[in-house]
Amino acid sequence: MSRFFILLLLPTLAFAETKPKKKKRFSPKLDATASADQLHPLFKLENVYPLQDISLKVSAMAFDGNDLYLTVFTPDRQDQAPFIEGEVFKVTGLIGNFDRSKIKAHRLMSDLYEPTAIAVHEGKIYLGEKDKISRLEDRNNDGLFSTDEKVVLIDGLSQPNFHTYTVGFNTIVEEGKTYLAGNLTTSIRLGGSRDLNLTVNPKTKRGSTFLLGPITGSETSADVDISYYAGGYRTPNGFSVGPDQEIIVLDNQGVFNPSNEFIRLTRGAFYGHYLLKKDNTNTAAFQPESVDSNTGGSRYQTPPTVHLPQSIVNRSPSQPVILKNLEGPLSVYNGQWLFGDVTLGRLNRVFLEEVEGVWQGSVFLHSGGHDRAGVTGFTAGTNRIVEGPDQNYYLGHIGHGGLWQFLAKPGEDSKPPYGLQRLSLRKPHELPADFNEMVALRDIPGGLEIELFKPITQAQLEQAKFDTQHWTYVPTNGYGGRNFAQQALAITKRELSADGKKIRLSLPGIRDNSPPFITHKNYSNENVGWVIQVKVDQLPLYKNTAWYTMIHHQGGGSQAAVAQTISAKKNPQAYAKAQFAAICAACHSLDGTRLPGPSFKGLHGKTQKVIRKGKTIEITVDDAYLLRAIANPLAEAPLDYPPAMPALNLSPTEQKALVDWIKTIK
Repeated sequence: MSRFFILLLLPTLAFAETKPKKKKRFSPKLDATASADQLHPLFKLENVYPLQDISLKVSAMAFDGNDLYLTVFTPDRQDQAPFIEGEVFKVTGLIGNFDRSKIKAHRLMSDLYEPTAIAVHEGKIYLGEKDKISRLEDRNNDGLFSTDEKVVLIDGLSQPNFHTYTVGFNTIVEEGKTYLAGNLTTSIRLGGSRDLNLTVNPKTKRGSTFLLGPITGSETSADVDISYYAGGYRTPNGFSVGPDQEIIVLDNQGVFNPSNEFIRLTRGAFYGHYLLKKDNTNTAAFQPESVDSNTGGSRYQTPPTVHLPQSIVNRSPSQPVILKNLEGPLSVYNGQWLFGDVTLGRLNRVFLEEVEGVWQGSVFLHSGGHDRAGVTGFTAGTNRIVEGPDQNYYLGHIGHGGLWQFLAKPGEDSKPPYGLQRLSLRKPHELPADFNEMVALRDIPGGLEIELFKPITQAQLEQAKFDTQHWTYVPTNGYGGRNFAQQALAITKRELSADGKKIRLSLPGIRDNSPPFITHKNYSNENVGWVIQVKVDQLPLYKNTAWYTMIHHQGGGSQAAVAQTISAKKNPQAYAKAQFAAICAACHSLDGTRLPGPSFKGLHGKTQKVIRKGKTIEITVDDAYLLRAIANPLAEAPLDYPPAMPALNLSPTEQKALVDWIKTIK
């Protein structure tokens, strides 16, 4: 994650010329009725980006009445000053309007340090920058804010580091008092090392959800304090509060985070990622004192609510929004969540349920955003999504080079690096007559139950083909994780409910957090659960695959034998392919497509320019270089690629298996 930079020219506003004119920026050219590739059939998509020469790379959004407030910045992975400034805008003319010429963006404030959080409470704007949380006061009533109109509530949240952000906000009411809630990401070094927690204020606990307050609209730093709700995150870019004040956090995979995660928080819980300590002020909130890189933290952690398999479901999960107040046939989605993805530019949907006191659930693909040249669809990676007062959903997009890039399909042109769009549900009479999909995948004793949007017949059920598999993850001190103990689940029985909307599958081999546990390099899967993938063919469904995270299975977990993990020594090719799918595919292609890292196609044997000790040199990509790149990728980082590859915690045998496989990609 990183920084933001915005240019604006508003000829109709008096304050628009406070800055000199600069080079025109490309503005996305979409029709008012543009639809996304694979847009969910129950939704409509409109481009509501202002018709102004402006680039709004959205880092945070919040409505106040009919006005949308948003922050912008430009991610560029800087670690040192001077930093490219962030800004605050107010967008008017959105609600009840389908004429883009009436939508205007008004710059309210500049000179901000990477603002990635905003909230409006009782008419007061609260901002979260990289290093501080503030309230804005328009003391001269000119509708704008200057530096001296910012009341700093807490300072010293971070020193310069590309990876530290303040994410959110939302409000929480406790004992009649209102608090500002949000996330603090961890501080890490390029490459993924965790021996860093840059902070000035000793109250700061990175990798946590915080509560700041109480807030009253006139509070000062002396009136508020910061406390911590839960912790153990890496890059929690997704944050929201539900109608019952449940807090939702979406975290990105990394060290001791073997997958992306959708988490319904438990107060006081630790979710697995932790920082190496330098002193007592350098610990994350709720970090167990006894954990270290050799033992891991899974035995101490609270399981994630839903795993989001990397590159299958998403790569960079972002802000969630709850579906509520839906009527008629759409009411079956009430209480479910939509969330975005910065890299894949898509939306996904999550169903949650409480099983004997444990929250878990399933994730479904919803809308993809890929198309050519940004002519249709999501204009960039979906970073923020909020519900408007019109009960439509507003998408704020962002894009940039490197790991912020919205990855197009092979042959597609690049996306614009920003966008603002409106997602709305179709009216009941507009729903496609032949539409059907999996609404929910839930736990039942001895198996799973699929709920459908529309009923099917017994004949259709008998014709359908089911493929069920499950796997688990092992959190390690290496980046991300791969599927362990993946195996097919045999279906011994399938039943259709009387109304034809529910399919019950008997799966006697289903696993949960019950022993036996999987072990790998002295780490275990003790508290991470199992992912169950259910694929349904030969049924007319919008998407045919769903993923359920089984933390607790009703009636207890099966004592079925655990499948053997793939051995790099016994099956090096299979091992390498599994590693690529789990970790490498996010940044490296096999077909020559440019991603954040070099393609593996024809990589071995080619000449490559790299940066070694600050100097550009030319090397031949041979076995020795690839082995060095796996163990210490930033020592000789490829030129013209972001220095972002993490070191992989692999044994010599595992390293060799991966290198030997890469050599075969021609």
